[in-house]
Amino acid sequence: MRTAWLVLIAAFVAVAGVAALIGRQATRPLPALSLTADLVSVQKASGASFSWPQAREAAVTVSGLSAKWSTSQQPVVPIASVTKIMTAYIVLHDHPLAGDAQGPSITVTQADFQDYQSDVANGNSNAAVAAGEKLTEREALEALLLPSADNVARMLANWDAGSRTAFVAKMNALAKSLGMAHTTYTDPSGLDAATVSTARDQLILVDKAMAVPAFADIVSMPSAVIPVAGTVRNYAQVVGTNGIIGVKTGSDSAAQACWAFAARRLVAGQERIVYGVVLGAPLYPPSPVANALTGGVSLADQAHKMFQQLTVLPAGTVVGRIKVPWSKAEIPVVTARPLAGLAPSGATIGLQVRIQPPSSSFLAGQQVGSVSVGGLVTTSTAGLVAQGASGSPSLTWRIFHP
Repeated sequence: MRTAWLVLIAAFVAVAGVAALIGRQATRPLPALSLTADLVSVQKASGASFSWPQAREAAVTVSGLSAKWSTSQQPVVPIASVTKIMTAYIVLHDHPLAGDAQGPSITVTQADFQDYQSDVANGNSNAAVAAGEKLTEREALEALLLPSADNVARMLANWDAGSRTAFVAKMNALAKSLGMAHTTYTDPSGLDAATVSTARDQLILVDKAMAVPAFADIVSMPSAVIPVAGTVRNYAQVVGTNGIIGVKTGSDSAAQACWAFAARRLVAGQERIVYGVVLGAPLYPPSPVANALTGGVSLADQAHKMFQQLTVLPAGTVVGRIKVPWSKAEIPVVTARPLAGLAPSGATIGLQVRIQPPSSSFLAGQQVGSVSVGGLVTTSTAGLVAQGASGSPSLTWRIFHP
């Protein structure tokens, strides 16, 4: 009898143990769902390409957009009076002008007057000055940027830094800090052919300089009145017409015809500013910079053609699959809506996919992540949804799945 009781108790304990094990298996957390990502190709926007002017090199960008275009060849070349953009930028950085302020007075020294006479004798760009004359900072900058006065470039360099050597050191330090890796300044006017750069480098500077209101105001002026020089005219005769709002010309036998420009144009559905640089266009008298001006206006006119409407991912594109262990199914993860936008020609379109599988079961159409597209004019994001349901694991699977 005692043996029978012992057998019965052992059987009960065994049954209870099995029941407890089944209970634990049936109620334990489900295993994490795993994910495999489908390779979604990165696209490159096609579309128009610029018809580049006859020049050594050129570069273009559009305000508010990251896209930049340039000729494939970007040799380091002399830039003539385009140099004066950096001269003005440093002066305005060190001596800011707010609103219509004229700024401090600069006295023309006897040495400055003799420097002017030397420029006249050599046929260099200049603005008439007289020893003892006082120019405001704004007037000096107008003489620098409109008639491209070489004598005023040197005068401003001495006034700002105490010497031309010290000023040139500032120019090169700032160029380096701006990422203008292929630029070397040797003088504040650009007369020295050893002052060299590339169109891409100068485009960086143009964008920075035009963000300074006083600089943008001055280069947009067709003319100005300077005390001794009288009325001085912008060397870029097209400024003030056809949406042209600057920036700076340059020309000599080494650099040929150059123009860094800014023009208002309708681009990508909005009025924007097209910035560009043309270096080394053919130099023909009687208007030395005519070819650079024509080439720059042509580039500004073409900017609107450099964007296309692009569908990067149609709705329903599979970007991944969630593996469901209890059914061995792979549920596709798809875009909930199309991903589309305005793409700059030649831009690389990048995708960033974020998928976070649910910790347990999920329903068809449930959002399980997102995908965003970079490289468009505006960033576009869409939700990712499961194309099917995971279902629930059976009791048998829960018990016997390791």
